[in-house]
Amino acid sequence: MTNILRPTHVEVNLKNLSHNLSVIRERVGKRKVMGIVKANAYGHGLVEISKHLEKENIDYLGVAFIEEAIALRKSDIKTPILVLGGLDNNQIEMFLENDITITGSSIEKLEAISTKAHELNKIAKVHLKIDTGMGRIGVQWNRAEPFIKKAFDLPNIEIEGIFSHFISSSLDLDLTKKQLERFNSVLTIVDKYTDREKLIVHLSNSGAIANNLEDAFFDMVRSGLSLYGYSPIEDFQKKLKPINTFKTKVSYFKVLEKGSTVGYDATYKTKERTRIVTLPLGYADGYARSLSNKGKVIIRDREYPIVGRVCMDQCMVDIGPDGEAYNGDDVLLWGNDDKNNIDLWEVNKTANRSIYDMLCGISQRVPRVYIG
Repeated sequence: MTNILRPTHVEVNLKNLSHNLSVIRERVGKRKVMGIVKANAYGHGLVEISKHLEKENIDYLGVAFIEEAIALRKSDIKTPILVLGGLDNNQIEMFLENDITITGSSIEKLEAISTKAHELNKIAKVHLKIDTGMGRIGVQWNRAEPFIKKAFDLPNIEIEGIFSHFISSSLDLDLTKKQLERFNSVLTIVDKYTDREKLIVHLSNSGAIANNLEDAFFDMVRSGLSLYGYSPIEDFQKKLKPINTFKTKVSYFKVLEKGSTVGYDATYKTKERTRIVTLPLGYADGYARSLSNKGKVIIRDREYPIVGRVCMDQCMVDIGPDGEAYNGDDVLLWGNDDKNNIDLWEVNKTANRSIYDMLCGISQRVPRVYIG
């Protein structure tokens, strides 16, 4: 049976993914690298991205939920996987049966992990989570000693690592350094209870890597956004290659007279007799509704405006009285084709959305096509 590809799709360039990983490795030297593949690998495809990273000998994979980790194990991914999110005690057995590393974020959670591991005659791999300012999960840095002492006393637990998370490493270096100081103070406590050399210590995310905060690299860095080719740090962005290109095709063409309305709520009226084309994608695909009457696309090497409200499944483009477009023509929404580029950073500004929203917001109904 022929595979029918939906006209709206995302091209994911795996060659660029390899390039970005090499840039990160060059920056951090011999430290391990954890590839963050949560949220469907930032919208790029959990399993396919993880398989490629495994071929590139990534040291660790990071996900948000156990369900993501199990999907990788079922796809024969052998690389170590850390679930970074909070633990539901009812899921501990799933971690143990699938060899998934657990984030230990409180004494109570550690006790539950130890109890279940003992029942199953297994050893649970755990990374301790320290809160140095995020205010999310993890034991607060200034209350960490009882937590650390307990962690190394409990049976059936292997404390493999310890970590925290920067909250503004791209923008606020003073706050970032304060978090680093807090984390270092916790590591001096760790030294009282174990040999730190036996642990994987990790703190740096993409922002810290981009800002080259070498003192915060420790044993492993965690790379999310920069792995996919984006960084708010301009110098580092120049080294990266975005891995996704969002495309569709023209699905309909018509001529409208001057004063005609386009789209819901009549937010756009034609100023002259003009040509309108319809695209088969909308906000349910991840093309933000806030791009209504603001977005730009490229058709036949020319830039044209999105007009009217972006609908759930369709949107319209005004190609002007002399514009040329035909049903089936390629349309670039963002990224690169052979001749043209629409920078996702600029799309974000126009949409008043974050780059995380845009990448992760591409819905599951949009096919991912892997190239390179």
